[in-house]
Amino acid sequence: MKRFLLVTMLCLIPSIIYASPSVFPHGVTIYKPDKCWNGYTVIGLSIVKKPGQFPTGYSVPLIDMNGKVVHEWKNVVGFPPKLLPGGRLLGGLMKKGTIGIDVDVIAQFDFKGNIEWQWDKAEEIQVKGTDGKIEKVWSARQHHDIQRQPNPVGYYVPGLDPWVDKGKTLVAAKSIGNDDNERMFELDWQGNIIWDFLGKDHKDEVIRRDTNAWGVNTASWLGPNKWFDGGDERFHPDNIIMDNYSDTIFIISKKTGKIVWQVGPDFSKYPQLAKLGVNRTEFLGPYSGGYVGGMTHHAHMIPKGLPGEGNIIAFKNGLPYSLIVEFNPVTLEKVWEYSGIELGYGESHSLAHSFFSASVSSVQRLPNGNTMICEGDWGRLFEVTKDLETVWEYIYPVYYFSLGGALDRYKQKRVKLTNLIYRAYRYPYSYVPQLKKPVELAVIPPPLDQFKIPPQQPGK
Repeated sequence: MKRFLLVTMLCLIPSIIYASPSVFPHGVTIYKPDKCWNGYTVIGLSIVKKPGQFPTGYSVPLIDMNGKVVHEWKNVVGFPPKLLPGGRLLGGLMKKGTIGIDVDVIAQFDFKGNIEWQWDKAEEIQVKGTDGKIEKVWSARQHHDIQRQPNPVGYYVPGLDPWVDKGKTLVAAKSIGNDDNERMFELDWQGNIIWDFLGKDHKDEVIRRDTNAWGVNTASWLGPNKWFDGGDERFHPDNIIMDNYSDTIFIISKKTGKIVWQVGPDFSKYPQLAKLGVNRTEFLGPYSGGYVGGMTHHAHMIPKGLPGEGNIIAFKNGLPYSLIVEFNPVTLEKVWEYSGIELGYGESHSLAHSFFSASVSSVQRLPNGNTMICEGDWGRLFEVTKDLETVWEYIYPVYYFSLGGALDRYKQKRVKLTNLIYRAYRYPYSYVPQLKKPVELAVIPPPLDQFKIPPQQPGK
């Protein structure tokens, strides 16, 4: 766990030292209602284990299109949180005394925060009590992802609303007794583990850059798709797609537990996806193990019923710039990309690197064909059209996440708080019937050359 936390912190360092403006607006900075897929956005923040670091305590905020916090599930964490029909939330709780970033109790909350369903029986772990004595508590050890049947990915898919009173839950967790390996399992509604997968049993099957890098950033079902309908068994709807710290995207057969499809970590081997590996090897040295050089987040198959269905889409963190890539999993042909390069800047130009998050982050395909992107290190959420027009942008206004430990280790003394967002998801207004549909007010930013902060007047 200590190693993982260090790597997580180090992944954030480039976003702090990277050249960027030091003063900029927060909240919603762009909003074109007629071009957006409008709804509520649930924000998944990084789990902070020191209570004093988060100004209002743990919470999961829900915002409208104008950035107003319309609801909060207080004292709840989400890694990441998923909105459920009826104003419910799939999230979690932390137990006193536990360490690290694992969610100890997986829980389903109603709109008021009452627990409707919960589970914590993955492993009994040792913690230090208030009296200094060691005691044992049960923990779910969930981290990085969780899904509820029949929705394969956790964000809104027409016709695939997650169930709230039955069904399986897919859990990404830590391996029993081991912090450096991955475990995935499925729970039935009664809390029984009905399928279990330990990464350490499949180390030789996954192509990895670092033999110690197994832990994953995403776990989701493939769900119904055209590839399986056409006879390709690799894409069975029950199969699970994952990405790991070693920058490999792979699919696990639910039936056999074997790896049936994978790409990475050396994307230069795939001419169609070569750009995914750009400059990766130049950044493996300083941060131990090569995690920073080519991490991928939120790789998943776009569900049936959404534009691009059947394609795989991922947030490629990369260095020195990030990109979103959507590609055909059979031919590996690129279908769509968002990046500074795709916006028209040359690779040698600093603006090509302006879209960049060395860690965390996510991507969601919306029903109208737009894509919502979480550029996590910057606390930036934005929605773009297929033609790469930004039609909504939001900068999270709370700075709460301290990088002191990692920075001090590398002799960086200028410690700052960040407004990091782990992931974010957009849902229709109908998911929260307790709230009145908000008024949608356009936000048109001024020309950049007119956006100025006036000097302070003498005597004020």
